[in-house]
Amino acid sequence: MNLWADARGPRVAVFAGIAVLAFVLALVWFLLAAGEGDPPPPLPPGSKYASADDGAPATLAQYWNGEAKWNYLRKDTQASTGVRSFFDGTQVKIMDDGTWYLFNRKILAADDACSSPLETQVRKSTDKGVTWSDPVVILPHTPDTPYSCAATDGDVWYNEAENKWHYLFQCLEGGSGARWQGCLLSREGEDPMGPFTIEPPGGNPVVSPGELWNEICDEFEDDCVSLSFGPRYVFDEGTFDIFEYDGSHHWVAFHGFDSTHGFRGIAKTADFQTWIAGDPSQGVPDDAIHDLNDSAVWREAWDVPFGNIGAGAGAMLKEGDYYYHLVEASDINLACNYNQNWNYGIYRSTSLTNTTWEQFPEGNPIIYSSKAEEDPDRGILPCNVQYAGVFQDPSDGFIYLMHGRRSNDPNYDGLYWYRLERSNNLLTNADLWRADTEGWTATGGASLAAPRLPNRSPNGTPYLHIDCSGCEAKASPGAYQDVDIPRIANGKARFGGGFYAEEAEGGLTIALHQMDANGKTIRSDELNVAATPEWASFDDVAELSSKTVRLRFEIRVRDAGISYRSDDLYLLTYIE
Repeated sequence: MNLWADARGPRVAVFAGIAVLAFVLALVWFLLAAGEGDPPPPLPPGSKYASADDGAPATLAQYWNGEAKWNYLRKDTQASTGVRSFFDGTQVKIMDDGTWYLFNRKILAADDACSSPLETQVRKSTDKGVTWSDPVVILPHTPDTPYSCAATDGDVWYNEAENKWHYLFQCLEGGSGARWQGCLLSREGEDPMGPFTIEPPGGNPVVSPGELWNEICDEFEDDCVSLSFGPRYVFDEGTFDIFEYDGSHHWVAFHGFDSTHGFRGIAKTADFQTWIAGDPSQGVPDDAIHDLNDSAVWREAWDVPFGNIGAGAGAMLKEGDYYYHLVEASDINLACNYNQNWNYGIYRSTSLTNTTWEQFPEGNPIIYSSKAEEDPDRGILPCNVQYAGVFQDPSDGFIYLMHGRRSNDPNYDGLYWYRLERSNNLLTNADLWRADTEGWTATGGASLAAPRLPNRSPNGTPYLHIDCSGCEAKASPGAYQDVDIPRIANGKARFGGGFYAEEAEGGLTIALHQMDANGKTIRSDELNVAATPEWASFDDVAELSSKTVRLRFEIRVRDAGISYRSDDLYLLTYIE
């Protein structure tokens, strides 16, 4: 039946109006989902970088809603810096003018008093972390002080009203039986590139073991009491994170330890000497905000029988009404063991008194430890992902993520940098950040996996592994993903990604198939790729038919008998 030929009277206007409305809604949906205007310029074959993102700053709220992703920028490795574990104790602070300061640990040779003296130093960057100045020691280990053997693993805050920097750090004296405490040193002026010499009026330490946790873990209904089998068993305040100053109080997050389990808590202070903790009427929580109950639901096969033991270090960033908290969790023990899982997840809450925070909706963790057995005798390296941080540059609005990766290979042991950008990618799990193959379907006898082998990826994250060692090319082995789109005229699609051949050079076809409402393939565009044992990105553009309602992104193996890697895959649509 021809609707338009048979319609009479006012029905013509009604149906025409419905049709126009439907077209407008479809167009709006398409533009919102795909991004209005031209995509980034096409990449030349074999380009080193590919992305579906538009290079614009994104918010954490957009990330939470699946509208943004972390894009890899660079890494500072042992090979490039000359420093092993360059990431140890790292904190980054950014000034309003876009100047970056990187604070990290300096490890010294043993002396008569200390087996491994630890200090804190700072570097400066005026090009957003691309290059750094030489380091300057700001927190030396000083004889006859509470930090005579260690001044490390803390956080720094520049208080504009006071024109003063404050560094709250873990400190350790020499001698047997010494325990970690919290110490504070300050420095006048806007420039942190020099010694922090101002002691607090009451002297150091400013946090004694258990001082804050005793106020928090004091009731049997508290998680940090029930998990520790009694009140006031949590201590070891450390990995401090000064995340807010409200004009009168600095707000600080910190870890806790009961010799088995890890916790994360919050307190506030007006002078870094008198602390308010465990009192919701003062805006601080009366229990740990993160413990093993939170990370038990993570997408991780925690160790058996030890299981997940809870939280460790963390980093907080406020955006709008929400506090976003990046938190590490591990299994076996927080003391760093071989063959353990050590990951980071992200939570958020509108209230700091909440003791159960909202988990990332696509599931945690968002940063995975390596499964590479780099030690031939003991296996997976301990604590091989550490010191993650999240921070915003007020000069350009971008939010950055960093974390360290420990490796025996100096080309990969180092600090990895990522930037949050808006994403129009229609593919699910396109960069395999989930460390699984959700969204992808294998074909023709191929086997899919998402290995946690960061040294084999282009960006330190999981990647799609297509094992075709037992495949035959005539079976069209590979992987694909289907995406539904609205019908629209004058549309285009851009598709591509990064590829790598493991055993030898091999041929791949990256195809985009268009299907109509009946499931019939009405158009196919193919890009032949010569994959090599070196990562390279490839990109193509296809015209969209006005009848297309589904797209199939396909990776098809032409040269079987070898295995391939893929990462940062993308498919986006747009209108010219």
